[in-house]
Amino acid sequence: MVRVTGMNVHSKPPTRPIEDTQGKRGDILGAGLRLFDEQGFHGTSMSEIAEAAGVGAGTIYRYFDGKEDLVDQLYAEARAAAHESIMEMGFDEDASVRDRLRTTWRAVIRNYMECPRLYRFILQYESSAYLRRAQRAQPEDLRSPFQEIYRDGVEQGLFPALPQSVYGSFFIGTVTHLVQEHLNDGPELDEELIDQSFEMLWAAYTKASVDPGTG
Repeated sequence: MVRVTGMNVHSKPPTRPIEDTQGKRGDILGAGLRLFDEQGFHGTSMSEIAEAAGVGAGTIYRYFDGKEDLVDQLYAEARAAAHESIMEMGFDEDASVRDRLRTTWRAVIRNYMECPRLYRFILQYESSAYLRRAQRAQPEDLRSPFQEIYRDGVEQGLFPALPQSVYGSFFIGTVTHLVQEHLNDGPELDEELIDQSFEMLWAAYTKASVDPGTG
């Protein structure tokens, strides 16, 4: 797989946003993404989505069984887009744990900056009751590269065998804070800060593998 070096995090994302999906189904998904971001899952009705998408109330049910089905399909598309963006940024499955984590870090930050609504939706979904069902139904090839990074890091003794959710929460929590600060006119999230923040992430992950009593 081709590696990408010298990536500019402010360049156009390689993957097409959900809103640009063609056809009525794409219009519905785009409207759902916007309304779920603005109003939440429970505050949004199918009729509101249909109206925002410019389709009839009955038309929406030709594509989705109901709101839960729409949410699930939107999540699957969002995760697929996020996964594809990481692959297109030069993710090398044979690279070291550190290099794979760094590529993932930079890809997620860049795409969060370019498509914040998409990533907010993913986070909203994964903190809701929908996630457990999605984990059961998720195809193996759409699982996050982070899962393999975590597994290899533990097997190689780089990371302690803490639950993956601990590492994932630290990762996405830091990304979310950095990007939201940037979007809210906080510190400029430039190449230097992205690299420095990754070094802090790596130090935290690997430092945790050292027995505190030996320090």
